[in-house]
Amino acid sequence: MPGLSKEEWFAEYQRKYCIDRDFLAAVERLRRNTRSDTGLPYSEKWIDYILTTGANWSGPIKDFRLVVDKGAAGSLVSFCGEGVRKIGPTQFEMRKTDFVPRQDLSVLILEKMGQ
Repeated sequence: MPGLSKEEWFAEYQRKYCIDRDFLAAVERLRRNTRSDTGLPYSEKWIDYILTTGANWSGPIKDFRLVVDKGAAGSLVSFCGEGVRKIGPTQFEMRKTDFVPRQDLSVLILEKMGQ
């Protein structure tokens, strides 16, 4: 995306939400297809969930399942996770056995306004 990587906040967004090339390419396609002087007709939603509670876990999580739902098929989502797979038009799943969280979960959703 032209100029985006030069913004002060962009590196932090990339790290926090694990924004990859596919996500950036989708945003760029939307930008090109939107004929607006005010930017994309999308709003940002953020979800932060504390996983690294330390003493609250009594060992690894035996059967960890995370489902992230982006709400609408036209929305975009980005978050950090290993082995994430799409399980529906709006849902993404990550499953782990004996999971020990190393970081908290941060989810970025770009939601089309008016949906």
